[in-house]
Amino acid sequence: MRKTFRHPHAFAALLLTLLAAHLGGCATSAAQPSQAEFDAVTPAIDTDHNSAQEHNSPLEEVVHEQYSDVWEKIQHANTIDVHDDAEVRKQRNFFDDKQKFMTQVAQRAEPFLYYIVSQLEARNMPLELALLPIVESGYNPLAQANGPAGLWQMIPSTGRNFGLTINAAYDGRKDALASTDAVLDYLQHLYNTLGKDWINAVAGYNSGELVIKAAIDRNKAKGKPTDFWSLNIPARQVQTVPKWLAFIQIIRSPNHYNLKVMPIANRPFLERLPAPNGVEIGQIASAAGLSKAEFKTYNPGFRQNIIPGKGKYKIALPIENIGQYQENQHQLAKAKHYDSQSYIVKSGDSLGSIAAKFDISVKELKQANNLTSDRIKIGQELTLLMPMGTEAEQHSASAKSNTNASSSKNTKEPTVKQTENFTVKASTYKVKSGDSLDKIARKNKVKLADLMKWNNLNAKSVIKPGQELKLSE
Repeated sequence: MRKTFRHPHAFAALLLTLLAAHLGGCATSAAQPSQAEFDAVTPAIDTDHNSAQEHNSPLEEVVHEQYSDVWEKIQHANTIDVHDDAEVRKQRNFFDDKQKFMTQVAQRAEPFLYYIVSQLEARNMPLELALLPIVESGYNPLAQANGPAGLWQMIPSTGRNFGLTINAAYDGRKDALASTDAVLDYLQHLYNTLGKDWINAVAGYNSGELVIKAAIDRNKAKGKPTDFWSLNIPARQVQTVPKWLAFIQIIRSPNHYNLKVMPIANRPFLERLPAPNGVEIGQIASAAGLSKAEFKTYNPGFRQNIIPGKGKYKIALPIENIGQYQENQHQLAKAKHYDSQSYIVKSGDSLGSIAAKFDISVKELKQANNLTSDRIKIGQELTLLMPMGTEAEQHSASAKSNTNASSSKNTKEPTVKQTENFTVKASTYKVKSGDSLDKIARKNKVKLADLMKWNNLNAKSVIKPGQELKLSE
């Protein structure tokens, strides 16, 4: 079972503060969604990114310490002004008395909520944003819709554009801590771009930046205000917003809606450490004194039963298990029996031909990629787990060497134009296989927001090999 931190007086303190909380608006008898809709995971659509601000005054440190429960901090933030809106009331009515759901949300949020709130504090962003995963995924980091995934329900292009690694062995969108860092960058960008209005930012996160920007431009042209409530965006385009605002009111006064919120201790739960490449997850869990299921609860980003053999990854462990893990870490070398690499399916490939090419069995190939059938698609990325020190590894190294040699022959286009006396930085960049907007921005030392602006792109834009991007205005 998952280990938890508890403060025995936290819930009593929460009830006392709730008695003083104020909730705007009143309940209505509007038609409510079905139970099936309630039980379903609600996907979101994504869009953009940017900065972080820190604030740590002595006064703020005192305020920080007065809360034993993280929910209390969110409850007293009062950063977001919730209007008495019909759609918001409808959502409040729907979740009224849904105690089973609230209990499940709190249990899922427990390992991650402190981290999310602390990151919001460090960036001087509204703490109420920590409630978004409730309506996006029910705080389930494994939630998977048709495209969006994870706590925050990011789509792949947005995840990659904001620095997340997504491959056959690991999905950063399902890594609750890594995805939080990316999403907060994204929301900060939306806030900066969409009139410095946090509700506009959440609306842009839901419907897409361009939809909200167009509404803002229309209002500006008519001399009207550009806050969310003045944009009059149809509710069907921003379904996440009224749900999120409803939960802000619910968390501010849960007893008013016949709900109790399980306290979550206001202190760190998880700590991130470098992941040991090529080690089986079961071995890491055992070294830390956790079950495999517990380890996967804290590290849902890993898609396979082994840490990728190459690349830098992190694992999250409960702080109380760190000491035990460090004591047993020397034993993990025994588990390093496999190396991993990715393979892109080409025309004419089959599982049998791929397995034969790399001297592994079809069964191993299917297990490594969680495949239940033999069907694969051109362009699909597969993970290859191969015994280290075997012909397969040599084959891999040889293939990589050939690929690099071929790549060097084909990469004749210079990124820098030189003259006898000075060097001129390239003004354009040709997209290569594996590139993302974030990677291109870092490689060329430009801001991601600028790169997107210069090329009329947003976080959902898909770039393709051979595409040419501007690197300046």
